[in-house]
Amino acid sequence: MTFKLIISLFFVFSCSFLPQSQENTSTLESGPRQDFPRGELYLVTEILAKIYDREMTPLVCIPDRGEAELFLRTIRPRMEQVYDDTEAKLDLPEEVENLISTCDQDCTCGLVDDLIREHQVKLSKAQQKTLNHKVSEKEINRCLGFTQSTFCQSELYQILNKEKVDFSFESDL
Repeated sequence: MTFKLIISLFFVFSCSFLPQSQENTSTLESGPRQDFPRGELYLVTEILAKIYDREMTPLVCIPDRGEAELFLRTIRPRMEQVYDDTEAKLDLPEEVENLISTCDQDCTCGLVDDLIREHQVKLSKAQQKTLNHKVSEKEINRCLGFTQSTFCQSELYQILNKEKVDFSFESDL
């Protein structure tokens, strides 16, 4: 019993004195390194989810479901920040009005609509009509189509492709 305790303590202390490598710091510890527009993050997440769910054909740079899953894990911290920032705006009526009036400019109407429904934000009839018009399938497909055609050459893809190594060993999505 004492021998096992001594060996255990030896391993604990010997490991605690090992030098820390600066190269191994993950983006989870330091947070996202670069900000991207919330519309771009939202649309890329939608595309990756569609590839993962097999609702859309893979892209050249995302050839299969496994790669889509890995990129979804990689983009998750940034997307959580987008959700948090957008949810915080739902408490103020003027911010809700601003989200509705500008969502078509950054292709986030789907995100805004989902969060408004999830948080049961009360909208005026005019706001609801405007949002419903902006969330049309045609508009969403236009935004997704543009993002789909440009993602593989984008700076966001380049950054996520470098960061995905940090997320390759996670098992849950």
